[in-house]
Amino acid sequence: MADINDGLRRTWEQSAVEPGVVHRNGFSMVVQTQSALLALRQNGLRTILTISGIVIGVVAITTLIAILTGVKKQINEQVDGLGANLVMVVPSKLDDNGQPNFAAMAGISTLTPADVKALGRVPGVTRISPVYIISGTVSRSKSLQTSAFVVATNRAGVQMNPIPLAGGRYFNDSEKKVCILGYQPAKDLFGGADAVGKYVTIAGFQWKVVGVLANPKGSGGLSGGMMPLSTLAYLPDREATKVVKGCEVNRIVLQTDYKHPADNLIATLNSTLLKSHHGNDDFGVITQHKALAMVDKLVNMVQSLLVLIAAISLFVAGIGIMNIMLVTVTERTREIGVRKTVGARRSDIFVQFLSEAVMLSITGAVIGLTLSAIVCALIARYSPLVPLLTPQLSMFAVLTCCSVGVVFGVTPAIRASRLNPIEALRHE
Repeated sequence: MADINDGLRRTWEQSAVEPGVVHRNGFSMVVQTQSALLALRQNGLRTILTISGIVIGVVAITTLIAILTGVKKQINEQVDGLGANLVMVVPSKLDDNGQPNFAAMAGISTLTPADVKALGRVPGVTRISPVYIISGTVSRSKSLQTSAFVVATNRAGVQMNPIPLAGGRYFNDSEKKVCILGYQPAKDLFGGADAVGKYVTIAGFQWKVVGVLANPKGSGGLSGGMMPLSTLAYLPDREATKVVKGCEVNRIVLQTDYKHPADNLIATLNSTLLKSHHGNDDFGVITQHKALAMVDKLVNMVQSLLVLIAAISLFVAGIGIMNIMLVTVTERTREIGVRKTVGARRSDIFVQFLSEAVMLSITGAVIGLTLSAIVCALIARYSPLVPLLTPQLSMFAVLTCCSVGVVFGVTPAIRASRLNPIEALRHE
């Protein structure tokens, strides 16, 4: 017993009911944790090296995932701006080349509000809006008027337009007598003056301008010439269909989710419309199929890369923790023998070594997350990349490190708990 160092003697004496007497039921969790902390402090260099390995792993994996998450977000934003994930339903059957029949579209529309509700329930449809064609003229006075492609739609329909607002705001679906002007009508009626807050006349009613769209030059979209972006003017559909007689659903525009395969989603949209139209194929679904397929492939590649990097990094970090802990068991063989001699059970040794692995993992995770946040901030400032370090990613990193510490700390802990106390005491 003379070989027991003072630190161990104090720890064991504090764990007993009386000095020198060990609890019959083994160490309490608190005492085991204290023992783990004491062991980590006594072997400071090894502890620092172990934590350093974990920190490097956490910084690498968290930063890479943050970068790729930011890239994925930028891809989605770019695709949204191009309108590649927009789908348009028209009231006519498409020809063999996938183009709509404009003559048929000029007649009575076969689309109904029931179609809008049915399509809105399709999995993968994130936003949907009916489009009512209202009028072709917007005027400020009897002598000042201009032609425009005036449509009534909901707030989502305006937001799905790839052209952003140059001024003002989007209207709410419940608002009355408000409108949003496209770039050309606003320029024709107001010149260089601000049109927001002014009034225009559409279909015989006055509408307050609450927003103005930017110049669509160079912008893409799904319009294909059917909805000229520069001359658009938007009215809220709830109000417009009440005051303007004879409104029909002339188009249905919807936005799709990248997580759903394009082919399956389009097939579901067609089958839903066929059911709503009682089997009549009197509609057309226009998509940017190639663009959707490209987006699906690109996003799936990014997601697969995220998973692969995470798996490799976690495996490497786990192996590092296990190797360090196995070396620790070898170096502390005599200490384990001493502890078993004075009353420690297998479960006590197991929990202590497992606690050390978890503590190392948590400490390394916290330090690694802090450094990763700094690295991400520097990357965002001095490069075109914009890493996205989300709270979910931070929580994932901490929980994963704890899990890795537990999983890869089990083998060394089991090995330590199974050491024969007599053989361990003989170890030099």
